[in-house]
Amino acid sequence: EKPALAISLLLSSQIVAYLIFAPIGGLLADRFSRLRLVRVSLFIRFLVALQLLVGPTPEVSRLTITVFIMGMIDAGSSGAGSALLPDIVEANGLQAANALRAVTGRVASISGPGIAIFLVSTTSATVGFSVTAAGMLIALSALIRMKVASTKTYERERFRTEILAGYRFVKQTKWMMTVMVILALQTSILFGAEMVLLPIISTREFDTARVFPLAIMSLSLGSLMSAVFAAKLRAKQPGLIAFASWSFLVFLIIALIFPISPAFLIICYLVGGLATEPMGIFWQTALQRSAPEESRARVMSFESMLSKALMPIGVGLAGPLSQLLGEKIYLSICALVFLLLSGFALLTPSVRSFTSSKSLRAD
Repeated sequence: EKPALAISLLLSSQIVAYLIFAPIGGLLADRFSRLRLVRVSLFIRFLVALQLLVGPTPEVSRLTITVFIMGMIDAGSSGAGSALLPDIVEANGLQAANALRAVTGRVASISGPGIAIFLVSTTSATVGFSVTAAGMLIALSALIRMKVASTKTYERERFRTEILAGYRFVKQTKWMMTVMVILALQTSILFGAEMVLLPIISTREFDTARVFPLAIMSLSLGSLMSAVFAAKLRAKQPGLIAFASWSFLVFLIIALIFPISPAFLIICYLVGGLATEPMGIFWQTALQRSAPEESRARVMSFESMLSKALMPIGVGLAGPLSQLLGEKIYLSICALVFLLLSGFALLTPSVRSFTSSKSLRAD
């Protein structure tokens, strides 16, 4: 009866679960086999999807609990997944591996929702849940035969010391903390505009709801194209290339300030998609190379947690501020702040290189 409230509950429950359990997930991934943790998470996802097939059609309350559990699982395994790549790929192949990961992720983001909508609309929700469970099982079977070197064991410390190890490393590595905070702020700005104002403005200006999914698909397609390009791109200053490219994401906001036509909006979102993956790939590769092996997953988990923590703030402020200031003024401020943050980041040499000042002097 209240779809907006239901969607809000589902999104909030996932984010809350992630923020609560991400530090624990990072610690587990640094203390036990990362591959085994990923396998276990896939198996639990399979069981969680399977329980939706039992009993009556799930109500919002049951779906909210399910999504909360999925958020817990995601928090427990996302750090392991990111930290696992350096365990199975040589250092000179990390960038290509991250690009491949980005490509497969984008393909899934394009095809997944479409397949889900098609299955539910043409068959039933039960068939959709069944295909989801089968997908988890197929993914798990693909990892069964994979082998990686055993995770090194390190001397145990107090729980509080261990769980904060990732944060402490990031805090000590100034360029890393700077990039994390700036990206989290910029993502929050973009997420608010995309989730709140894109569907409202596109539907109101063009009298159709079709432009919104087309824009999102265009964004994903652009990201897919740039991931393929970034896989082979070699840069002496990857941070400079990443932030210069990332700045073009401002076109996502420009499209909403000037909704001239559906074609213009969709092209702006394609340009925004083309701007995303140099940052995603170079940044993930820099994190994996710079973080110490014994706390790599905790560093990755902290980065992901910081980004997700600010997203709800961006969504929560977008509606009230756009009403208070007016959509165009609010979006113009967002665009200006977004570009200023990129410019501020590039003032620091270690951010431009995604390495510490000591490494720069050594080179």
